[in-house]
Amino acid sequence: MRALAIAAVLMLAACGSNEKAEEPVAKPSPRGPHLGEVSLDKPLRATDNALTWSLEVAPGTITLTRFAGRGSEGSVVQFYPVSPQVDADKAVWNTKDVDGAPVTITFTKARCTESGDPAIERPLTADVRIGDSQLHGCAGERPADGLNSQPVEPGNAADNAADAVANAR
Repeated sequence: MRALAIAAVLMLAACGSNEKAEEPVAKPSPRGPHLGEVSLDKPLRATDNALTWSLEVAPGTITLTRFAGRGSEGSVVQFYPVSPQVDADKAVWNTKDVDGAPVTITFTKARCTESGDPAIERPLTADVRIGDSQLHGCAGERPADGLNSQPVEPGNAADNAADAVANAR
């Protein structure tokens, strides 16, 4: 019996191949959730044309800021952070405010222009529903400078406008 086991091991060893195994190749990591070219893993900002509100959506936080003006006081409201449900043209965050009111934030892949000087084009439209109230605006990546401008990239309209203002001083 022992001889048979040794013979089987020797036969298996003789069946080996002289081909070299290929080195494993690292595959790129899968792309996170996107809406068009906008990464949903990065901080996003939505605002209306009159700049009466601003919504910040980032991993782990969702904050709505209503600015003071026209007889109203400003406020900052936190929503429970949730991940969006994403399809080809829409990202939807279904959450609640701290009082338990339902909140639905919808970013749609449709270009949107914020009026102003200069007008700023954003890659997404925004719809925010808090209970019975509704806010409409434009959305995109939160600008690196934290201001209401386009993401900082050489040659974009907001960058050029900021340079023109700085050079005029």
